[in-house]
Parts: sequence; C-alpha cells; structure tokens
Amino acid sequence: MFKKTMAEAKAKGEEIEVLARILAEKMQAFHDVPYRVQIDHQVGFVMLVSVR
Repeated sequence: MFKKTMAEAKAKGEEIEVLARILAEKMQAFHDVPYRVQIDHQVGFVMLVSVR
C-alpha cells in the first residue's frame, strides 16, 4: 500500500513538473525570453523566472 501511495505521489509531482515546463514554454513563446522553472513541493511553491 505504501509503495503504491509513493508511486502516485511521484507521478503527480512529475505531472506538475511537466505542466510547469509547458507553461514556461508558452511564456517564452509569448515574451520571446526563456523562462526557468523552480518548484518546491515542500512549501507548495511554483515559480517561473525570465532568464535575460
């Protein structure tokens, strides 16, 4: 049971990572500037930062 729960949590974390990277790509396309993704799951924090 614990292994299944851990696998589900890992899959959800990976999905968040993918979605954040997609958003960063969309921001880059819109603003013509690359973006960096920073995620901290411990505090529930997602940040996109333009890299100029």
